[in-house]
Amino acid sequence: MIRSIPQLEALRDDWNALSAPYRTPLLDHDWFLSCAEAFHRDDDLRVTTVREAGALTAVAPLVRETSSAGARVMQMGVSRLYEPSDWLCASRASACALVDRVLAHGQPLILQRLPAASLVVALIGAVPRHRAVTVARTTAPALAVRTDGAWDAYYAGLSSQITSNLRRLRRKAETTFGPMTVERLVPGPADVDALLESFIAIEGSGWKGRRGSDLGARADLRAFFRAYCHRAAGRRRLHVARLAFGAHPAAAELSVEAYGRMWQLKIGYHDAVRACYPGLHLTASSIQWAFAQRLDAYEFLGSAAAWEERWRPEVREFRTVAAYPVTASGLMGACRDLAGALWRHMPGQRVAS
Repeated sequence: MIRSIPQLEALRDDWNALSAPYRTPLLDHDWFLSCAEAFHRDDDLRVTTVREAGALTAVAPLVRETSSAGARVMQMGVSRLYEPSDWLCASRASACALVDRVLAHGQPLILQRLPAASLVVALIGAVPRHRAVTVARTTAPALAVRTDGAWDAYYAGLSSQITSNLRRLRRKAETTFGPMTVERLVPGPADVDALLESFIAIEGSGWKGRRGSDLGARADLRAFFRAYCHRAAGRRRLHVARLAFGAHPAAAELSVEAYGRMWQLKIGYHDAVRACYPGLHLTASSIQWAFAQRLDAYEFLGSAAAWEERWRPEVREFRTVAAYPVTASGLMGACRDLAGALWRHMPGQRVAS
């Protein structure tokens, strides 16, 4: 079991060889190392591995998290970022060995945002009842736009409501503020800090800033994005898109190009021009850019949002899986989670004063 950041760092090459067939940057070593540094202490790490003849054949990127409901073993970073995640397995046999090794720890296991087709979902769901009590449920999907066709044909198929609104809103913005321009950068590591601060200023100007959910207000998320963006820039994967109306910064997007897809990490717009929907214009520009580059898809990430559904997306389905080993710790966790679920769904509950 990996219990420290230096141990995790040492797995880089073996980890990336294992993650490459999954074709998502969210399972690469850079992602999880950044999560470990920003969100967890060494004592929290529970990264479980399987090796065969010395070769790394499976990894479960797990951590121990504690809340009022008690201690749980969870997928690293998911409780903070809520992005898709999975275990890495070279074969069904290595996946079975990994499930056995994780359940042997005897701790309650909560895995969120696993792809519906994940081998882990199937294997944990098939664990015999005398070993663990398991529960699986559907969770919020994510959306993506296929970009391997022709932009003109795709755009013509969009609702006339969105295409006409884009034209109308652009005319309004350019009349008021000046011409719309979009700048696209592939920065090196030396440029990341300044670009990230610029993004934070734009994002924090609006509703996220007022709600306190922007990067400027969340030191843990800021630390993650700083670390991850530096690593992505070092691999020439990081993209920064900035939209302006005249001299007015209007919207910015952080994304990663990897495995033939564009992955939108964060998007924000400036509150001063919110009536012109700059985020919508920047999204349209980024999707068009993905078509022009002949990428396979533009991945929105996060949970599906109503505004993303305007873009004729595909749906990415996910599951949450819970496993409670038949141990004192596991069964206590199951009882606490069951009691909490019943309490939340009980009509008319009151707190005694």
